[in-house]
Amino acid sequence: MSQLVELQEATSRLAEAGIKLYAISYDELGALEDFAAHHGITYDLLSDAGSHVIREFGILNHHVTAEQVPFHGIPFPGTYLVDAEGNVAAKSFNAGLTQRIGADGLIDAALGEILLRPEEPSAGLTGDAGIEFSMAYHGGGGVIRSGALRTLVIRVDLPDGLHIYDQPVPDGMVATTFTLVAPEGMRHLPVEAPPTEPLELPGVGELRVWSGRVDFSMPVWATDEITSLVRDDAPEQVTIEVEVAYQACDDQACRLPRRERLALEVLVRRHVGPALDTMPGAEATGMDTNKWLGAMVARGLDAADDRDAAVAYLARTAASIADGPGGTRPDSSDASA
Repeated sequence: MSQLVELQEATSRLAEAGIKLYAISYDELGALEDFAAHHGITYDLLSDAGSHVIREFGILNHHVTAEQVPFHGIPFPGTYLVDAEGNVAAKSFNAGLTQRIGADGLIDAALGEILLRPEEPSAGLTGDAGIEFSMAYHGGGGVIRSGALRTLVIRVDLPDGLHIYDQPVPDGMVATTFTLVAPEGMRHLPVEAPPTEPLELPGVGELRVWSGRVDFSMPVWATDEITSLVRDDAPEQVTIEVEVAYQACDDQACRLPRRERLALEVLVRRHVGPALDTMPGAEATGMDTNKWLGAMVARGLDAADDRDAAVAYLARTAASIADGPGGTRPDSSDASA
């Protein structure tokens, strides 16, 4: 839900980038109408209640088995960017709902560049030999939300004549690496780096280097340790720290390897979630969640090959929810006291 709300907040910027937005899900048509009315959604929401289009595109989540009602039929979360001729220009798919691309990611993909915004948190420092480092938390208005994939943009400005190395390098030299140090609960995908330039060193061979201004991108997302939907104790902000290891060289000599640590403060905001008592950590939607959840369960049971297995799965799920995040049912301590 949060992703759809964030996309609505960015509709004007998406339009400026030439992007017309459509969202498709396996929810009931009435559920989408209800959701749009409660959250002011103005772009098209498409209902694929039988998962026909999802199957046709080959994106049905095969990890969700047939008896897992009402979740069977969901797609892998992802986005297609399609040009005016109907060709897929870019796509982004992930294994779970914790890594969903937002509006800024779509705009960056459409324009072929990362556009940092003034409100996004950033920090910088000066390292060895006057090298300037900066880091910005890019996407979603610069806040952390559950289920949102953001980008740490790490910029390195190298003075004229200096370069840093990509992997691989000979023994005794240090390639440029980035390590996400903190906080606990922040995860990342591999760092995306721009193209390198070749550098021939006598007796060593060809190495790959960067010079001038270089932007590195680290896709990041927050886990339940930061943005829990089932606990009402999420922090209001966290400090993100990244350590940069590097070695600066010129055409004559290399300087000693160095490590620099960039840190910035980022606000944490609640995920927009179902209006369920089991999700106190979410900002509850105003739509009738139980009504549409019940409709999805009924649809799933009707379609289940093994109704008894589906009913058993629902019972286990209900028991797990009743146990709560700590593994103990809310009323069990009172009953034993």
